[in-house]
Amino acid sequence: MAGIPDYIERKGSLFLRSNHMNYGRATLNSNWHQAREAEPKDYDISRGDERNLCKATYERIGNITDGSLNKTTYQDHAEQTFLKKDFEEQIPRKPMMNMNTLEHAHLDRDLGTPQRGFGSVLPRHNPDYNKFHLESTHRADFTPPDPEYTPVPVSGHHHIICLCIYICQS
Repeated sequence: MAGIPDYIERKGSLFLRSNHMNYGRATLNSNWHQAREAEPKDYDISRGDERNLCKATYERIGNITDGSLNKTTYQDHAEQTFLKKDFEEQIPRKPMMNMNTLEHAHLDRDLGTPQRGFGSVLPRHNPDYNKFHLESTHRADFTPPDPEYTPVPVSGHHHIICLCIYICQS
């Protein structure tokens, strides 16, 4: 099978999978890169003749007394808000047209382009934009048989009298 070499897992290979042993720099085991990332150390416990557990591996934080300690990750990210111009107070933009300059504007002048639709300078609504479509489906589908028919207007209390007559007859 081509692709990833399998010498790492093959029996009899010289690959050391011991993560708990400390070897010299020339011997590469499975986590050799982690040991290289941890260098330089102020005190390496595996190199001394006797182990002193009171010493720290890194003395960089403990010996800084002048206040120049590096910032934490949160402090560094929190200060980025001050770098952005978006968080500063901005001067609001002044409009080109206001009530004082409106009388000098000639909006209906001839520009040589169509007033509406494709190619127009300013977008404008269709003339039928605010048109009310009040025709109902009942009125469109059920027209009176006589085209000149006009309903008799009901005035006053005539409809109440007709309703009383209809109720009394039934």
